[in-house]
Amino acid sequence: MNVRKYHPKDLNQVQSLFQKTFNQERSYELWDWKFKQNPKSDSPFILVWEENDTIKGHISLWVTEAYLSGEKSTIGLRVDTMVDPDARGKGIYKQLNEALLREASDEGIDYLYGFPAPKAKELFIRYTDAVHLTDMPRWMYVQRPVSVLASKFAPLKLFEPLDLVYAKWKNPYKPTSSSLHWKNIMECGPEFDDLAQETRHIAPALVVRDAAYLNWRYLSHPENEYEIHAVYHEEILQGYVVTKITTSSGFKNGLIVDMLANDEEIWEALLQKSFDVLKQTDVIQTWALAHTPLANHLKNNGFTHKDSPMPLVGKEINESLRFLNQSTKWYITPGDVDSY
Repeated sequence: MNVRKYHPKDLNQVQSLFQKTFNQERSYELWDWKFKQNPKSDSPFILVWEENDTIKGHISLWVTEAYLSGEKSTIGLRVDTMVDPDARGKGIYKQLNEALLREASDEGIDYLYGFPAPKAKELFIRYTDAVHLTDMPRWMYVQRPVSVLASKFAPLKLFEPLDLVYAKWKNPYKPTSSSLHWKNIMECGPEFDDLAQETRHIAPALVVRDAAYLNWRYLSHPENEYEIHAVYHEEILQGYVVTKITTSSGFKNGLIVDMLANDEEIWEALLQKSFDVLKQTDVIQTWALAHTPLANHLKNNGFTHKDSPMPLVGKEINESLRFLNQSTKWYITPGDVDSY
């Protein structure tokens, strides 16, 4: 067996393997945030496959807390599974995944989930008996249709002023109740712990979105810029929404990265806040499983189901959690993926 636990001396080789496998460089600051600053994990959960002192394979988990049937448990998000393209055919992927299950069990991790690429999904299911729960629905709201078309056909840029007319006519934003007030959050405080506890039953399975998690996941990210807007009633936190804007070749994409609320009125208020915060973007996108309150409010506000590009795959480590191998048991947002 060539699989062993990660050692700090491996980092340069891991970074080189990442660049070779995914054809992109990753900063050391991003790696450090991803694996060492995680407030829910004492040390990086990383396994490597080594031959002749050279790392040819890598598999890792984001270890965090989740509410499973309302009780805190430990789960792992599979990230950065990679095999050197020049070393394929040696059974490296199979060995890494089999070792992952053993190590996760030894460390008290109850459930694994992930969003693998098609080939990785096929192999993960084959080697671990994992379950393809669903393909994550992506929802889109088009705010500037001419700009969207012009991003693919440049001559249409001449007609972009028509988007202003369209925006005035469409204008989805509706003011929320005057009894609610908003804060732009620079650091999440103890009230976010309370909200996480109060909303733990919105699905049988969801990540614990407490202050420590949110501060790390969004406000301490070394590269991405997020905004967190929280809504209060009489100084009691009712919910929050996390947004991000990206720009490419003049095209502005607005993303609802995460959202959590304690009742229907607040889900709606958070979505309206998203329209306000992202009003300068060409489109607004997010994920939402069909059974969730968020999906209902998206549909009611003109979002359409664009596609389902990302598979959700799960594997119970604790046998009693097989009931989670159904998409209807989960609350998932883009923030549950490391790449958003």
